[in-house]
Amino acid sequence: ANGVLIYRVTPEMKRTRGFFCAIGKCSSCFMVVDGVPNVRTCVTPLLAGMKVETQRDKGRVPMDAC
Repeated sequence: ANGVLIYRVTPEMKRTRGFFCAIGKCSSCFMVVDGVPNVRTCVTPLLAGMKVETQRDKGRVPMDAC
């Protein structure tokens, strides 16, 4: 709803992924949530103050988040 189109970037092919199945069965929605990588954001309830970031590779937290 806020315009985020890229949820993660795949490790091997560096391809972008976005919203796909919406039921937690694929890995397209993996994002870093509050510093924790590989969170299936399509089935994770949104909470006030939650920090959600695009995931790169296999869960590396972006340097600007440290």
